[in-house]
Amino acid sequence: MKKTIITSKISIKLLLTFLVSLLLSILALLLFSLMGISAVMPGPSDFFLAIGIFILCLLLMINKEVKYIKYISERVKKISNEDLGATMEIHGNDELAELAESVNFMSKELKYRREKEIEIERTKNELITNISHDLRTPLTSIVGYVDLLKKKEYKTEEQLNEYVDTIYNKSQNLQMLINELFEYTKLTTPGIKINYSKVNLNGLLGQMIGEYTPIFGKESLIIKKDISEQDIYVNVDIEKIVRVFDNILINAKKYSSKPADIHVKLCRQNNKAIVSISNTTNKISVDNLDIIFEKFYRVDSSRRDDGGSGLGLAIARRIVELHGGNIWAEYKDDVITFYIELDAQI
Repeated sequence: MKKTIITSKISIKLLLTFLVSLLLSILALLLFSLMGISAVMPGPSDFFLAIGIFILCLLLMINKEVKYIKYISERVKKISNEDLGATMEIHGNDELAELAESVNFMSKELKYRREKEIEIERTKNELITNISHDLRTPLTSIVGYVDLLKKKEYKTEEQLNEYVDTIYNKSQNLQMLINELFEYTKLTTPGIKINYSKVNLNGLLGQMIGEYTPIFGKESLIIKKDISEQDIYVNVDIEKIVRVFDNILINAKKYSSKPADIHVKLCRQNNKAIVSISNTTNKISVDNLDIIFEKFYRVDSSRRDDGGSGLGLAIARRIVELHGGNIWAEYKDDVITFYIELDAQI
C-alpha cells in the first residue's frame, strides 16, 4: 500500500502543475481583458496567448524536476564509467527520489561486489602461490626417491625399505595437504550447507579424548580433562565440529613442549558452551594471537616439511564462524589456550 501511495506522488504533482498552469493562463487572459489589452470576446490571438502562458508556467514549474532528471542521468553515466560507489543527492520523496536512492544502493552494492571479487581473486592467487610451495616440497622428495629406486641406487634391502617408507610418508603428507586445501576452499565457498543436529558435547569430547590419549602418550603428552558433569548440548554440524577439535588437538601435539600435560575443559556460562584446550609451549612470539588463525600461518615458518599446511586453525575458525560461534587464543606463562564458544541448547 505504501509503495502505491509513493508512486502516485509525481503523478499528483504533475496533475497539480497542469491545473495551476491552466488556471494561471485563464487568470492572465481575464487580467488582460480587464486591462483592455485583449478583446472582450476572445479571438484566435487570445487563444495562442493563453497556450503560450500555459506552456511558460508549466515549464517554469517543472524546471526543478527536469534539472533533477538530468542530474540523475549524469550520475548514472558516471557510475557506468566504472566509478562504482559514486552516489547522488536525494531531493524530495517522490519517484525521482526513490530512483536516486535505488541507484545509490546499486552503486554501493556494485562497488562491494567488485571489491569482493578482487579480494577473492587476490586470495585465490595467494592460495595457489602458498599451496604450490607446500606441494612442491613433498613432491620433489617423492620424485627424488623414486628416481633412486628406478636407478637401483641402494645397497641393501634395509636402505630400499627406508626409501619406500620415505616415499609413503611424503605421499601421505601430500594427500593431507590436498585434502586440507580442498576443505578450506569448500568452507569459504558462499552458500555452504551446515547439517545441524543436537549433540551432547560432554560425550563427544569424552570420546575424542579417549581416541587421542594413546596417540598423545607416544609423544610423552598426557591429556587431563575437566568436563562438566551437567550435560551440555549444542546444535552443530557434528562432522565439522569434530574437525575443529581435531585441528586444535593436532596443533597441541605438534607444538607442545614434551613431556607435558594437555588440558581440555568444558563448561557452561549462561547460554554459552565453552571448550578450552591448553598446552605448554615456548614457541609463540607474536603479540597479536589472531594472526595464528590466518591461512598458511606457521608458528615456526622454517618447519614447512612437518606435514602441516598452515590451514588447520584457519579451517577451525571458519567452521566456528559458520556456526555463529567464537574462537580465540590466549597466551600466558608459556601456556597457550584455545577457546571455542558455541550457543548452548536446553
